[in-house]
Amino acid sequence: MRDGAWLVGGAVALLLLSTRKTMHKKPKVQTDDRGWEKALLSEYYPDAPPSMLAMEGGPLDRMKKPIITVQQHMRDKNRYPYISVAADLTLRGEAVSYGTRIYFGSYPDYIFRLVDTGGHFRGSTKKIRKPGYEPFDIATDYGTHWGFAGKETVYRLDRSDTLQKRQNVA
Repeated sequence: MRDGAWLVGGAVALLLLSTRKTMHKKPKVQTDDRGWEKALLSEYYPDAPPSMLAMEGGPLDRMKKPIITVQQHMRDKNRYPYISVAADLTLRGEAVSYGTRIYFGSYPDYIFRLVDTGGHFRGSTKKIRKPGYEPFDIATDYGTHWGFAGKETVYRLDRSDTLQKRQNVA
């Protein structure tokens, strides 16, 4: 009888401890990508001369697909359905899938997708040029000044709108 009481008491104690642990777990914070956050834009040139490729990153995105510039998109939206954007691979505390749609408040009529990154956007080498503003780099043709560089705006993400597959575009 005494052993049975110890067994029941132990089971009750374990049950109480497990209940206590679950009561104190922090709920997972749901990312709200519908809200607008501050952004600071810059421009990069995938078609830059070879002497500048180290800084500009070259003509391919992080999945080895061709970068699409603003000018290409404006010329032929069927062939170039969006504008390539380089950014951190984690935004608002959550990983960003390849090709996630991003909206910039100053450019509501353009289709932007997060397809690229670089050392200045993540980790210990991330460069925040203005505190409180997330940096984004917009692909433009070399030698042009489209007006993105230094532009303060707001952004939001649509993580449900990503590129599943993309054909190479030239």
